[in-house]
Amino acid sequence: MKRAFIQIGAAFSLLLVPQAAAHAESSDPVKPATALDAVKELTTAEIKQRLHEAADRYGIPGEILKAMAYVETGMKQFDENGNPIVTSDGGIGIMQVTLTDEEMRARNIDKEKLLYDTAYNIDIGAQILKEKWNWAGTRIPKINDQNPDIIENWYFAVMAYNGLSKRNDPNLPHDQKTYQDRVFDVIRDHSLVDVKRIPRFQAEYSDENQPDIMYFPVKQYNWPQLDTKTTQHYHAGDKLYTWNSQASYSNIRNGVDGTIILKAPHYTPLEIVGGPYESAANPANHYVFYRVKGNGIDGYVASSNVVKADVKIFSDLSDHEVVSAVTYLYLKNVITGYEDGTFRPNDRLLRRHAAKMLVNELGLELPKGYVPKAKDMKPSDPGYKEMVIAEAYGFMGQDGRLRPNEYLTRAQMASILVRAYRAYYDAPKTQKAFKDVPLHFWNYNDINTLAYNGITVVDTFRPNENVTRGQFALFLKRTLDKKEEQ
Repeated sequence: MKRAFIQIGAAFSLLLVPQAAAHAESSDPVKPATALDAVKELTTAEIKQRLHEAADRYGIPGEILKAMAYVETGMKQFDENGNPIVTSDGGIGIMQVTLTDEEMRARNIDKEKLLYDTAYNIDIGAQILKEKWNWAGTRIPKINDQNPDIIENWYFAVMAYNGLSKRNDPNLPHDQKTYQDRVFDVIRDHSLVDVKRIPRFQAEYSDENQPDIMYFPVKQYNWPQLDTKTTQHYHAGDKLYTWNSQASYSNIRNGVDGTIILKAPHYTPLEIVGGPYESAANPANHYVFYRVKGNGIDGYVASSNVVKADVKIFSDLSDHEVVSAVTYLYLKNVITGYEDGTFRPNDRLLRRHAAKMLVNELGLELPKGYVPKAKDMKPSDPGYKEMVIAEAYGFMGQDGRLRPNEYLTRAQMASILVRAYRAYYDAPKTQKAFKDVPLHFWNYNDINTLAYNGITVVDTFRPNENVTRGQFALFLKRTLDKKEEQ
């Protein structure tokens, strides 16, 4: 930590300070690493575990504390000769704790342990960061509701750990990025978390006695786009779904740092049964692993590839693409499944069930004053409301009939989807040659529209077969992917 005219700060990264010069200028005598009999030099995986445990104790995102230790010293307590890292400004150890002897006595901090006990040094650094967090709304700005699980909400606390001086004011020109921005870059690069960029904020230098110290005229910022939650503090029993911002799948491995056994598509539902575990294979990997199960899966997934959510793991699903589609629709409140915990993907789909899914997804209400045309339904019938709304918006119903209890054919499904989502489909510029759908087929154009947009990918469409619940989920999910793109 740096002492920047405030009580406590945190040092620039030792990676930017020559170690030999730092030790030459240190006022502390260098002692062998055996000064404390109970202390041994930890492996990188053990250090990451200690960082994770301290973050958990103090309610700090693990991504934050690991990145700070990495920026400070490359996650090291000792130099290559086994001596404690002590920089020219007095920063000690992995977290570069910078306190005078008087301050240490006032805090009841054991300097010997600070020098030689990595876990102790981490704990003190975490305590100091938490103190800075508690400045929110007074000495530093508060961000939104100051939820500690939101990584961006720690921006000003991380800044304060290193010092509220000009060197950490991103509004000013610098030779290198500010401390807090380097920490956030490490989170992006090593925890693989897509932390949002902090908007511009106001800082002023109003104290003539301390002209380099920042003060903040605005005590709270409302930046709702800053919403990146930590993913490193989940527990057994928590439900997740897979999501990877850097690829279309998430790797499931046979162990921590193990072999890939599955490339799970987005929205694969999982339940944690073990962990978190730290990666030992690569010191630069700051994410953790969880052991997970779900729909035939039993493996390990990185914390950077999951999102905690109230997902449902349907007991009768196995096809991974169908699992993904059903989970996505479940999260959007489009489907619910059955009370026995099944989805029944191979069951044929009733027209009224299709109407309900589409009306739910589109968020449609019955237009005021609309008079139903259908003569084959009455208000007490199951699905009446959704069927009439579908009729009102023109994607179901013909000749005064809605046929709610008939099964939906694949050809009918194509027409219904095109009518409901025409605005999101690209107009076909080619005609696909299906083996079983001639150009003169009654709704070839609708089927061709689905093919042109990648909603169906087969050469044999089977237009007169009934569509199953699983097939409809797939078609609808692919359609909604197009919708989200736009």
